[in-house]
Amino acid sequence: MDFNEVVRWVVAHGLELLIGVAVVLLLYRVAVRTVHRLVPSLLHAQAAHLPDGSSPDAEVDKRIVTIEDLITRLLRLSLVALLGALVLAVFDLWSILAGIVVIVAVILFATSDVVLDYVMGFLILVEGPFFKGDWITVGSATGTGSTGGAEGTVEEIGLRRTVLRDAMGSMHAVSNGLIRQSSNVTRVFSVATVELQVPRPAELDRAIETAARVTREMRQDPAWADRFPADAQTDIWVIAVGVDGASLRIQQRVPTGAHGPVASELRRRLSNALVAASIGTGRWDTPLPIVRDTAR
Repeated sequence: MDFNEVVRWVVAHGLELLIGVAVVLLLYRVAVRTVHRLVPSLLHAQAAHLPDGSSPDAEVDKRIVTIEDLITRLLRLSLVALLGALVLAVFDLWSILAGIVVIVAVILFATSDVVLDYVMGFLILVEGPFFKGDWITVGSATGTGSTGGAEGTVEEIGLRRTVLRDAMGSMHAVSNGLIRQSSNVTRVFSVATVELQVPRPAELDRAIETAARVTREMRQDPAWADRFPADAQTDIWVIAVGVDGASLRIQQRVPTGAHGPVASELRRRLSNALVAASIGTGRWDTPLPIVRDTAR
């Protein structure tokens, strides 16, 4: 083969390759734009036929972001696969593709955990127990050595893994096959929860009244009014009574994701109000009786 033949071969195949690449890139752009238009319209249309309150706009938006993100990543993967197939077709290298398929099939059958990851990832996307932006706990987030235990904001949901970002900023990549149990803290609404101890039973009623007043004043505060729904009500429970006194739990329903700031501010206000009312909440601020030693 002389130089002219080489040049003609490169020109001919190079032109085919350029045309193929241009067509594939055009199809990719059209597919991405179609996804960004089609997915929101379909999900909003679906939500419009559901009962009121069962699918708030925030939940629909999170589902849209999750599905768009996954489909976009799948389209990118398909783009790479099509470009690779195009190169193999232009240069007649299909025997290499057959070898790659055999190797991938062997790896998949040898690693059943990987197959389980993809199956669970598909089920997570279909059932929708959580979406991108939700704060969730998977497995047992407390306790070292727990399999798949983590909690945080969902940053990515893929077919093989789910990526979480915890309160310390650490990123956790959890294989979907390990997610057998998940707890979604921000589905539809959140609950701000504050617990406190009242060592003296005689002060229990005053502590309950103080907690009710503080939460009511916080709901009426213009700086915090937008963190509470219009029909917000506070639940105050006596959850335990023992030798250390009584345990109270204050629960306040709040919009999705507002439970952390509301609980923190409520703890601060409760602390100040209980101090002002001379209600002790622990041995460190509750004076113990002084007993004279008469043995001397």
